[in-house]
Amino acid sequence: MEAGEVLDDRYRVEEALDQGGMGTIWSATDLETGQSVAVKVLRLDAYTQGRFTSGERARRRVELLKRFEREGAILEELKHPGIPRLLHRGYTGEEPYLVMEYVEGVSLRELLDMRRPFPLDAAVAVAVQVAEALGHAHMNGVVHRDLKPGNVVIAFAEGAVKLLDFGIAYLTDPDATRYTALGATPGSAGYMAPEQLRGQQDISASVDLYAFGCVLFELLTGEKPFEDKPDRNKDTQHLEDLPPRLRSINIGIPEELDDLAWDLLAKAPADRPATIDEVLDVLRDFLPKPGDPAPDPELDPDPTARYRLREGSVAADTAGARLTPRAASRRPARRRGGWLGRNQFTGRIVQARAELLADGPGDRCAELLDLLPKAVADWGAREPIVLEGRLACADAARLDGCTGEAKEQYEQVAQDGDPSDPLVLEARLGIAECLMPEGDFTAAFRGWHAVVHSLSLVAVPDSDRLTSRCREVAAELAESGYEAEVTDLLARLPEP
Repeated sequence: MEAGEVLDDRYRVEEALDQGGMGTIWSATDLETGQSVAVKVLRLDAYTQGRFTSGERARRRVELLKRFEREGAILEELKHPGIPRLLHRGYTGEEPYLVMEYVEGVSLRELLDMRRPFPLDAAVAVAVQVAEALGHAHMNGVVHRDLKPGNVVIAFAEGAVKLLDFGIAYLTDPDATRYTALGATPGSAGYMAPEQLRGQQDISASVDLYAFGCVLFELLTGEKPFEDKPDRNKDTQHLEDLPPRLRSINIGIPEELDDLAWDLLAKAPADRPATIDEVLDVLRDFLPKPGDPAPDPELDPDPTARYRLREGSVAADTAGARLTPRAASRRPARRRGGWLGRNQFTGRIVQARAELLADGPGDRCAELLDLLPKAVADWGAREPIVLEGRLACADAARLDGCTGEAKEQYEQVAQDGDPSDPLVLEARLGIAECLMPEGDFTAAFRGWHAVVHSLSLVAVPDSDRLTSRCREVAAELAESGYEAEVTDLLARLPEP
């Protein structure tokens, strides 16, 4: 393709703008309307050169053509203000091209490089619009599979956000043809979910949620969740390492957004939010409101403008405009009662434990107690993190003087957990501690003795906290007439 060339007697090619995943993007003019358009052309020669046999080159050529044709078919189906419209499809010689809506603006990659981090309201305004575009794609059975700041453009016109490049999109329809990766894992380094990095073939929309988590992390902190290190590349970290908490980088970030990013970056798809709609439920609470001030210093383009300068909620208007998916079975099922991620719940347990150690029961423990019924409903009473959360709530109630409530929680852990589980042993110690204020030292001693006996018979992983608790209870029992008995039994405990 060359500047000045006219495609199908209508689109005059102007200049090359960018090199995309499978081709080159050109600006062009629609000679019928005078409007600017974008033309994406597949350069077959650039992807079939190299050390390949003639048969391999032919196979790659056919596959690339089919991928490109699929991108055009996908764009014809996706009709959403956050996704550039497909206007025309054709061929120039043997090379296929797509004519699309032209978005005059700046890529999110460029904008992030100029302004790190984004103001909170601008970050949320971008994130919501990207999420709404992803939601539309997911409802229509399309997984983008290459979400990154370079594939997002913020238009100068009202700061509208557009999601680009569906060249390696994946169709969740089980009958859709699968194409090979042409020697590479589809996706972009630094934004691929663990299952993508492992080359898993049967992926879900959850890979887009993980990539969205990476983008959200960068929007809110100005940093990527993982960067290459001398001894550990970022792909390995995405596979194995927990990301930093947002608030460890910027304490001013709201906890809800910190928890959201944490769960989006969960290693297992099942631990991420179930759908992008659940993500939007959190994000929309932080959108700019009509009449809010502009970012200071100003952003150009300004993604908050469409929210600040309008009466009513743009988010509500956009959400109401969603189209019916191609097949009802593809609509992701939403969890009832709101979203609670495992990583979010685990984080709340850690916060509650830290509060207990530092200041005693407070707001963190109360928040954990409020979340406990939802955790039980979502994952079951026997789930280890549920047992851990219940145990922390029981400890908080006991230290707050509510021994009856604490005893009930401890008994529930002892009932639902495995008898050899350290959490169950700790719950049985808690029951003993609750019996002493009631004056039942005999039952308290029996319970304590049973735990010490279990610890002396088998090696319990990470038993330091458990043995420390045993010694604390022993001190109380000794003061209540059991000094000789506990002194003999304490010798059986592992040394601290």
